[in-house]
Amino acid sequence: MPPADRTLPLLLHYLRQHWLSYSLGVVAIICTNWIAVSIPHYIQVSIDLLGADFSNQQQRLTDNLLIMLALAVCMIVVRTLSRILFFNPGRAIECQVKNDMFHKLMALQKGYYDQNPSGGIISKVNNDITGIRMICGFAMMQAFNIITMLSLTPLKMWQLSPKLTLYCILPIIVAFTVVWLGMRVLVRHMRARMKALQRLSAFSVASLSSIDAIKSYEMHPWVLGRFGVESAEMVTRALHMSWVRSFVMPILSNLEHVLKLLILLVGGALVIQENLSLGELTAFITYAVLLTLPLMALGWVTTMIQQGLVGLESVRTVLAEKTPLSETPDLPESESRGLFSNGGLTVNKLSYRFPDGSGDVLQEVSFAIQPGQVIGILGRIGSGKSALINCLNRYLSPPPGSVKLGDRDLGELSFSDVRRSIRTVTQEPFLFSDTVRENIRFTLPEEPEASEQALARVIHAAALQEEVQRFPKQTETLVGEKGIMLSGGQKQRISLARAMTEPCDLLILDNVLSAVDYETERFLLREIHQLLRPETNGKPLVQALLIVSHRVTSMERADHILVLDEGRIVDQGTHPELIRQSGYYQEMWRLQNESPAPEPPELPQLVPAV
Repeated sequence: MPPADRTLPLLLHYLRQHWLSYSLGVVAIICTNWIAVSIPHYIQVSIDLLGADFSNQQQRLTDNLLIMLALAVCMIVVRTLSRILFFNPGRAIECQVKNDMFHKLMALQKGYYDQNPSGGIISKVNNDITGIRMICGFAMMQAFNIITMLSLTPLKMWQLSPKLTLYCILPIIVAFTVVWLGMRVLVRHMRARMKALQRLSAFSVASLSSIDAIKSYEMHPWVLGRFGVESAEMVTRALHMSWVRSFVMPILSNLEHVLKLLILLVGGALVIQENLSLGELTAFITYAVLLTLPLMALGWVTTMIQQGLVGLESVRTVLAEKTPLSETPDLPESESRGLFSNGGLTVNKLSYRFPDGSGDVLQEVSFAIQPGQVIGILGRIGSGKSALINCLNRYLSPPPGSVKLGDRDLGELSFSDVRRSIRTVTQEPFLFSDTVRENIRFTLPEEPEASEQALARVIHAAALQEEVQRFPKQTETLVGEKGIMLSGGQKQRISLARAMTEPCDLLILDNVLSAVDYETERFLLREIHQLLRPETNGKPLVQALLIVSHRVTSMERADHILVLDEGRIVDQGTHPELIRQSGYYQEMWRLQNESPAPEPPELPQLVPAV
């Protein structure tokens, strides 16, 4: 299916929502153009009156001038109204498309972001949508203006002089042909420029996100060279577009002069032959000017429409992405809240292979997590821990029947139901470029007093109290982009504080203690286990814990421990049982319990290292 055939239904979907405004706008444009083509008639009559007995026709001439003045004022008012009726929906559609794209991007799974660079996505959201606003606003208005003007003006010209009108057809046909051929070439370069802009945006975002690595490895020459190549490609495409416009636009802009010259030559002969009056010739020239204005705008309108369609095709590729999670309806809250209580989380012979992988990263993994339990998972790098976690929280789609939440298959639940029940705190948390407070308070109570109490409680529980007190503005301290002003341990504990603000069924901690010292780790583990105890309302904040780590010290208080290696469970049991058995767990316990060198205290890093 051609791109236009795929994008037009999407465009009509948004246009239909503003049909009333567009309908009134079309009526206003028709009125505007009717007034515009009516004024030359009064100009013709006035000029012819000047050639007659002026003393007897003075009142009639005055009346004509007043009519023309009234028509001009009405045309200004109606034209202003038409612009409002078209431009407002254009802005509204732009906002709606951005919202739809953002909602879609929020619903897409992790695989989409693995395959598409963030810079390209940002370019689609910001740059490509601009063309949609133009096509739904200015281009739509000008398109209807061109259609009505090219319908009314030739009719008026034909009524004045059919012969003179026929002489004007040839240059118009030539102009249309040139515009059509030029636009075909322009669209090809426009698509290429948009792709070049997306690549440039993607590389720019990637470079700025890894600025520390670039400075550390002195990669400036390579980065600057690559940026120059991508920038030059975009400039080249833009120059090609300019060359096409430089060829097409002068033809359209000079069409008016060609028509005027032609009308003066042929029309002058008709006036001499007394087949045409001087007033009619003047009116005909006025009509020719009115005719060339939409023809000159035709090039710009065609460019805007093509640019809008290209941008709309880019947007459509995002909106057309499959989101199987969003297609599943949410369960009633009472039912979703009771999923974990009705049987916990059961993993039965879970095997998983990445779509582009050569082997299984998980092989027949089976275990269960019941309410009130603390389960530990230990394994070296590459053992399959991350793949297992992503299957449990549905960042990855596990095979049907392999993971159950209560009595329901995990794949049959909606994204919201899974996230409401299972929450994951990752090793590399993302922080917004905002204050410490705002990075924690997403789910805090709305009441100021209750919110402050809850914030103080989770900051203490996350072992952040002393460090926050040393910050320049305490909880109002800006953390920088992605938390660059903080250390790795501080970022992990802020993410842990987030998880302590709202209840959930199963809390998964994925190496969240990897960047803290052993003393802080012991304090955090004590606070984390406190989450299982009932609060004042008689319910615990968390019903079960799944702690994933490469530290044996994180596993000591777990009810059951799984040792993962090469995607398989190679050993399992309690901490006392596993340290008595020879294997990876015992080996790690011995290594980590050797007397380590004293670690320096972790201080707040408020200025990024260069």
